[in-house]
Amino acid sequence: MKALIVGLGISGISSAKFLKNSGYEIFIYDDNAAQLEKYSAEYSVYDENLKYDLAIISPGVPATHPVIQKLNAQGTEIIGELELAGRFVKDEKVIAVTGTNGKSTTVSLVHAFLKNAGFKSFLCGNIGEPVINGIGKGYEFFVIELSSFQLETLKSLKVDVAMVLNVTPDHLDRYKDFEDYKNTKLNLLNLLKKNGVAVLGTGIVADDFQHPDFDLRLFSVEGTKDITCDDEFVYFDGKKLKVDDLKIRGHHNIENIMASVLGVKDWVGDTEILRKSLLEFNPLAHRTAFVDKFQGVEFIDDSKGTNVGAVEKSLAGFEDGKVVLILGGVDKGGSYEPVRVLADKKCKGVVLIGASKEIIRPYFNGFANVESADSMAEAVEKAFLLAKNDGVVLFSPACSSFDWYKNYKERGVDFVNKVKDLKSKIEA
Repeated sequence: MKALIVGLGISGISSAKFLKNSGYEIFIYDDNAAQLEKYSAEYSVYDENLKYDLAIISPGVPATHPVIQKLNAQGTEIIGELELAGRFVKDEKVIAVTGTNGKSTTVSLVHAFLKNAGFKSFLCGNIGEPVINGIGKGYEFFVIELSSFQLETLKSLKVDVAMVLNVTPDHLDRYKDFEDYKNTKLNLLNLLKKNGVAVLGTGIVADDFQHPDFDLRLFSVEGTKDITCDDEFVYFDGKKLKVDDLKIRGHHNIENIMASVLGVKDWVGDTEILRKSLLEFNPLAHRTAFVDKFQGVEFIDDSKGTNVGAVEKSLAGFEDGKVVLILGGVDKGGSYEPVRVLADKKCKGVVLIGASKEIIRPYFNGFANVESADSMAEAVEKAFLLAKNDGVVLFSPACSSFDWYKNYKERGVDFVNKVKDLKSKIEA
């Protein structure tokens, strides 16, 4: 049996190891020649003249890729690492989370709740650790973050809890329109076991979904019959959970907490365990994370804000008229009008960066303070000057990072480093 691995990232290499141990002859392909050479001593390199029994593709490889088209023409079964893993999940409970924004925070909260309640939980999927690495390791729960790319090829995985947090325009450079993107996200609900639990943001169910076979649980900061909140507590099942002094901030994170509580309440209902987990929980890197404050200016790293919906949620958590927003990168095909509307209320300045800055600029016609920058250092300095003495510099770019950086993490680290450099320069 021959298996081809297309894309030699973390999930691809994990799949190669798993299939090799299962008796497959492994072949590899990657557009990056250095990556291909790195693994060519261990695995055979792709030969287009061979017929493969199975191909595992990385989520970022589009269906239009020439290798994928060739495999389709040969009739090769093409799946992703998650689909492979789903075929081997046995007794583990599966809690799967998707949505445009908030996925990583929510799966991390769910994982923390389960661990602190004494369960053996495996945090995996789009957050970093391949699901296939947890197969056969004795876990009681798989807590899986799912991107739309991963959901495109996922059929065999059956889930106990499906959580769709929100769906706002994103990746419109990959999908034909927003409906196509949204329906890909909602594919997760088709993977639910009968009598499973669906945890949904209220807008999703109101507009798109009703199903008699699911235990449907709704959340919103406006409140639902399943869970409500105020400035101090989250209320559910006659219980209240204090949330007013947590390290994570913003209405969007309150919604992430509400969704997480609804997702685990069949196994974790003790509010003391939930409360302890929340108190110990630190904001994930590059997600509305505090960097520093000097000369009256607070710096916030939200490099993971790679779409307009994420920026809206981040901006909403700040005081009116205080924010200088650093915005831009690689455009993903949507409208920036929602950011402009909120910026009129929240922002006293905007700094545009990256390949998309001239695409974004027309949305800010008539806005008082709009600057451009050709480097992160210049953007940080210009934003600081606009915010000086009383403001917040929020780096939430609404775009992907691939014009200047390898990924959002490298971009966020650079922002943090440039803030440090500016502080040193001022102090000197």
